[in-house]
Amino acid sequence: MTGSYQSWASITPESKTANTFNPPVIDAGGVHYRELNERIRELARAGERYIRVRGLRGQRYLGAGLDFSDLLLQLYGVAGEDMGFNLNGPTVELFGHGQNAIANTMDSGTIIVHGMGGDALAYGMRGGSLFIRDDVGYRVGIHMKEYRGKKPLLVIGGTSGDYLGEYMAGGTIILLNRENAPEMVAGSSDKTLATGIHGGEIYIFGYEIPDYLLGIGAGISAAGKADRKNVEPFVRQFCGHFGLEADPLLERELVKITPQGSRPFARFYYPAYPVNTGFAPEHAEGVSPCEAACPAGVPTGRFLRHLRLGEVERALELLDEYTPLRYSCCGFICPHLCMEACTRGRVDFPVRTAALARRFKSAPEAKPGLIQEKRDGEIAVIGAGPAGLSAAYQLARRGYGVTVFDEGDRPGGKLYQVISRERLPIDDLQYDMERIEKLGVRFVLNTRVDAGRFREILQQFDHVVVAVGAQKAVLPPAKGQRYLKAGLDFLKEYNSDLIKGRPPPKPGARAAIIGGGDSAVDGIEALINIGVEPTCITVIDVKKPSAAPQARRELESRGVQFRYPLFIKEATAEGIYARGMLGEEEFIPAETVLVFINEQPELDFLPAEMLAGCD
Repeated sequence: MTGSYQSWASITPESKTANTFNPPVIDAGGVHYRELNERIRELARAGERYIRVRGLRGQRYLGAGLDFSDLLLQLYGVAGEDMGFNLNGPTVELFGHGQNAIANTMDSGTIIVHGMGGDALAYGMRGGSLFIRDDVGYRVGIHMKEYRGKKPLLVIGGTSGDYLGEYMAGGTIILLNRENAPEMVAGSSDKTLATGIHGGEIYIFGYEIPDYLLGIGAGISAAGKADRKNVEPFVRQFCGHFGLEADPLLERELVKITPQGSRPFARFYYPAYPVNTGFAPEHAEGVSPCEAACPAGVPTGRFLRHLRLGEVERALELLDEYTPLRYSCCGFICPHLCMEACTRGRVDFPVRTAALARRFKSAPEAKPGLIQEKRDGEIAVIGAGPAGLSAAYQLARRGYGVTVFDEGDRPGGKLYQVISRERLPIDDLQYDMERIEKLGVRFVLNTRVDAGRFREILQQFDHVVVAVGAQKAVLPPAKGQRYLKAGLDFLKEYNSDLIKGRPPPKPGARAAIIGGGDSAVDGIEALINIGVEPTCITVIDVKKPSAAPQARRELESRGVQFRYPLFIKEATAEGIYARGMLGEEEFIPAETVLVFINEQPELDFLPAEMLAGCD
């Protein structure tokens, strides 16, 4: 479509299909640019090939990264910066003025602007076509280049500011000057026009370029017949987009600017730079932001690269090296710090690693690690929560015999006992548990390890890993402790009843939650499922709640109140007394008060010498 494109405004309705004649229209008024771009992508993924966006108010990155070659995206209003960033195929037509950085690193496709353009247009553009009807700003066409057989084209209908074609390395720029301005056609500052050019060509119509404008490395000459023949189809294409007559524009004088030599500023780059600083290049290993943010250190970049190359099994084997819970945790309950750190999120939205982790449930089972032979030595792990499961999994992959002891009736710890089934369905948790068990890990369940049993385990096994987790709830130092219930105990009872098909106990009509983390979210969801109205639930915290923002917003939309900073002073049978930052007190009515502020491990089964120095 982009090769022989003519403005759809000039195509008769009869020649359009029913789909394109009645395109979906997005109202951009008040919509954040990330959400707006996602709506456009959703329509394109659904098969729409003609999309209109009206009411733009400066939203950025419109059309960024789109790669549907037969898509027409028409925009009405004021588009923000970086329109068409990294565009890869579609046609984007803007009915209005454009701002800075249009077609930044564009790869292919067509961009048409019915108005003026800002600064730094076509920066690093490496393919496709950009047509600007009117004037443009400064530093336009910087670092344009030819890439893998693609040759970028930039046609400017009006004039430009200084530094046109700076460090240009390939492609074609045509400055039409269609109003025949006598001065300031390509800027006015000394030696800024095409400074540093070392590839491509610039054509300027109807104007004699003063010598002082030409930058270092640029040479100028009158255009010959071959040059006019080369330029003519681009000018006619430009005029077709904007309903202009091409012949009067083509009849004027034409000059051509080309490189004189190669890389005129090469001597300023290392190692040719003549000044010896005494520094030598130094290679430093680093990790991507997503990998650095992952608590488990999962190399997300390598994982995504394998998927991009179609190497699904290698991608999943890579995840298996780092975690036994790549499906249940990575796919469901992880806070996904990698997505928060993802730099792609600054453009539109982060890479959806959680969705990718969930996608491959039917993938091959976990395999042994690098050391596949059986090793001598039996290892006991106390605790079947995430820490104990991870230890058992990694040891089993390395050939050790592993036995896991836990007081629960199923492995999983808090994943099974506390996390809500809405966030982590039991079948999806069981999938990873079975993968661990298939490695040869043995589970001894319904077994609480006390001091006597621990001594037996020390005698029976060569090594012992203690991974009991934090199972003892901490209550705030407030009056009326008997009216407070540990949220951890409440969730254990609730999930146990749910899994065993028993009706959970009915709480009071009103509830207060102390603490606003992710565990509190599980408690709130459980209360709502039991029958407490969301509007009758109040959450108080001493700081801004740390629960996942999306989960908190969802609960707030249903009526749950989050109050902070508030400090609990006293609990009663009718509710709690709280104090604000300025000392003001208030009463929050509640028959049920659940506490989700912290937990501690219970280590009383360990010998005194092992506990020495432990807090």
